[in-house]
Amino acid sequence: MDKKIIIITSALIAILAAIASGAGLLWEDLYKNDTVSGAAQMTGNDLVTFVFCVPLLLVSAYYAARGSLRGRLIWTGTIFFFLYTYASMSFLATYNQMFLAYVAIFSLSLYTFAASILTLDVNKVRESLTGAPVKVTAGFMFFIGIAILLMWLGVIIPSLVSGEAPALLETYTTLVIQALDLGVVVPLAFITGVLLLKNDAWGYALASIVLIKGITLGTGILSMVLFMILNGVEVVAAQALLFIVLVACSLILAVAFYGKMKDKTMVPA
Repeated sequence: MDKKIIIITSALIAILAAIASGAGLLWEDLYKNDTVSGAAQMTGNDLVTFVFCVPLLLVSAYYAARGSLRGRLIWTGTIFFFLYTYASMSFLATYNQMFLAYVAIFSLSLYTFAASILTLDVNKVRESLTGAPVKVTAGFMFFIGIAILLMWLGVIIPSLVSGEAPALLETYTTLVIQALDLGVVVPLAFITGVLLLKNDAWGYALASIVLIKGITLGTGILSMVLFMILNGVEVVAAQALLFIVLVACSLILAVAFYGKMKDKTMVPA
């Protein structure tokens, strides 16, 4: 992947995300038309985006552009975070002054992520990860998929049976986060787990990316939970515990995975 594309797209995403998340933190009335719970969650995610994910994007982009394979994979995983986050903001947040910024970040992240995935030499990724904890990581991928699947089906199926909207829908019109999780995250986790067990090169590449996504998104969710508590919003303890486990395991496995990586050269385009 051309290093100019890495630098330019990362800079644009970082600038726009800093503006959008900074506005969420400092602009008191930005989320005035959202529910108390929704506004608390968005503000919590804004904090993690501004303080952690934007710097991570810039640092990983620097190393990816210099030819680091480790940097490239961490960068791709971070781009995935921005793709997921701003897809949800584009479709879920009540219309506000940052709408075009949300859409721009979503679009930039989508095509940047696709370009990075399509230009990965996944065989070189597998070769660089000799000795990585493959079976444990595959098991964790299945755990992520099953846990998120059961968590959201446990909310959705009873509402479908009763004919009443689930409480977490509040005043919104549909379950955007649940749609993204069930339609993207759960299948990706299962596919990655299967590919790892088959020793498929794509399994190694996807696992490296999903682990970074787990750290960034999970940290964002924990921040959301904190802001919900501070705003007097009831939090489901089991869900909060699940994401604590997700972040901790993602961090441990990411260290194990990337610690085994023989980081010599960038995967060629």
